[in-house]
Amino acid sequence: MAFEFRLGGQGRLSEATVTVANTAVHVVGLFPLRHRETSRFAFPRCPQQVGATFGDLEATPCLQSPVVREDVPVFTPKELDATKDPWAYFGAVVRRYRGSQSQVDVADAVHVSKQYVSHIEHAVRRPERKLVEALDRALDADGAVLAAFEMAVNASSHGSPEVADYFAAVVELEARATRIDWYSQSFFPGIVQTKEYATAITRAFSPFRSPEEVESLVAGRMARAEILSSEDRPQLMVILDEAVLARPVGTPDVWARQLGHVLELIDANKLVLQILPFSAGAHALLSGQLIILRFSDAPPLAYTEAPHTGQVLEGKALVDACTLSYDLARAAALSPRRPRLGSKQR
Repeated sequence: MAFEFRLGGQGRLSEATVTVANTAVHVVGLFPLRHRETSRFAFPRCPQQVGATFGDLEATPCLQSPVVREDVPVFTPKELDATKDPWAYFGAVVRRYRGSQSQVDVADAVHVSKQYVSHIEHAVRRPERKLVEALDRALDADGAVLAAFEMAVNASSHGSPEVADYFAAVVELEARATRIDWYSQSFFPGIVQTKEYATAITRAFSPFRSPEEVESLVAGRMARAEILSSEDRPQLMVILDEAVLARPVGTPDVWARQLGHVLELIDANKLVLQILPFSAGAHALLSGQLIILRFSDAPPLAYTEAPHTGQVLEGKALVDACTLSYDLARAAALSPRRPRLGSKQR
């Protein structure tokens, strides 16, 4: 038996549990939370309907069976549970108010790509507030989408690693990525930094922060590094400009421990590292840092960064261009054999 859900009352979202064929389907508002299980089903209109009400939630049993759309490509995002994941809840609210509108129509209305809308609905991307306000207006949600966004921001801020606002989306994407290609011309990537090295970098970037603020930022960076200890860790491919090795950070002991930590990651098969030497001359990534993230269930994304700002890039043509630049830089780099990080690269 399929269900069509409609929201009653003044836009309030309530919770109910509906059992269908002995399977519990958890519902918040008017949508199945475990949408992954039903993403390939189209629910036809019902010739016969009998209403049942659960608080503000009105569930109408549909006596027709869902129709399987074999022509629709299967999108397999991470398993979502909006009772536990505030961003899954936010995505579900966006899906509900989008209703019969296509993702393309909504994307055009707020001037983003269809892929971006899909990523929001599947809790892959966290949009900025300005975009959420535009979504709320485009979906005629009367503040409901914005309220769900604020709830998600407040809920996820507790116990989450503290990072710069512009980098928050990348932290989420790192945890889902199957592979990360990272080019850095100034310092070791955050997820391979030691605590002492991260502290020295943070103090250099933010000399006016209090010791408590620095400690919080460093703790967030150390929490990100835990993804390399998980069984499903991403493949991490790093290109370092030789300038990173030519500029020691921290005391000699801090620098030595950082180099030793990177070599340990290489020996543990958690990192493939290449050095781009000064002798390579001009190369495709002279302009700065680039990260390319690849996923098992979504197209790749790129991220570029400048002082105090960064941007996630998602358009296929732009990501392809970034990938080519990365590949060209990798071709100019030294072999990924175990590098001698303490010596001059030749």
